Amino acid sequence: METLNSSKIVCPQCAGENEVPPDDKFIECQFCSSAIYIDKRKIVNHYIVASNFSEIAAEGNLRRWMAGNFHVKDLDKNAQITAKYFYFFPLWYFKTQDGGGDEIYLQPASSTSVSEIKNIKIPAGSMQVFKKKDVNMSHVVNPDVLYDSAKNWLAQTGVNTKTIAESNLVHIPFYQFYYTYKGTQYTAMIEASSGAVYANIWPVKSEMPFKLLFALSIITFLCVSALSFFVAFLLGTNASQELVVGELIKAVSYGAASIPLIIIAYFIAKKV
Repeated sequence: METLNSSKIVCPQCAGENEVPPDDKFIECQFCSSAIYIDKRKIVNHYIVASNFSEIAAEGNLRRWMAGNFHVKDLDKNAQITAKYFYFFPLWYFKTQDGGGDEIYLQPASSTSVSEIKNIKIPAGSMQVFKKKDVNMSHVVNPDVLYDSAKNWLAQTGVNTKTIAESNLVHIPFYQFYYTYKGTQYTAMIEASSGAVYANIWPVKSEMPFKLLFALSIITFLCVSALSFFVAFLLGTNASQELVVGELIKAVSYGAASIPLIIIAYFIAKKV
C-alpha cells in the first residue's frame, strides 16, 4: 500500500508517473493502461477475475444447488426466478505474512446482504490486471467501503493487521439471481469464475416432521425396553437371569422396532 502525498502517483505495474485527477477513484495508467484505485491517501493494485460461466450455466448451478439435501424438496422445480444480473463485485484482498505462513482475507468493498462471499477462494493465478478497455464498465460495481474500514473489520475478527504484506482491490464476476418460493423472495449469488453458490437465507426443510419422528423414536424404545424386562420378569427365576434375558429381548426388539422407524424417516426425507 502506497501513501499518496503529491499530485503524481507511480503505477504499481510499470512504475510510470501519472497525474492524480481531482475526483476519480479509478485512473488508467497512461503508459501501460493498468487500472489504479485511489482511496483518499492510499493507492492499491486493482485486479479482476475473468468469468468462466454463461448466464445459462450459472442458472444450472443454481438449480443443482437448490436440489441439495439442505433445501426444501423440489425447490429447484418450484422456485420461480424473477430477476438475474451480472456484475463484477469489488472485494478488498489482504495477504498477511507471519511465522505461520501466508493467509488471504477478503472483505466486501461494497454493500451486500450476502456475507458468505468473504469465504471465496481466489487462486492467485486467476487475478488479472484491471484494464478498462477489456471490461464493460457498466457491469463494474464501484466500491463504497473504504480501505481503512475494511482493515478495521479485519482487525475485529482477530487478524493482526500489522502482518498485512499485500493489499489489493479485486473485482469478482457474479450472477445474482432473485427467486420466489411460496410467496417469499430469496436471493443467491453465483461466483462466475468457479460456479460456487453463495446465499445467507434459503427455503429449508420443515423441522417439525423430524422432531415428531425423534419423539416417536424415544417413546418407542422406552416402551420396548420396559416391555422387554417385563417379559423377562415373567420368564425368569432370579434377578440375574431376568437381567440377561431382558437385555437379549431388548436387543432383538430394538432391531425390530427400528425397521418401521427407518422406513418412516425415509419417507419424511423424500416428502419434506
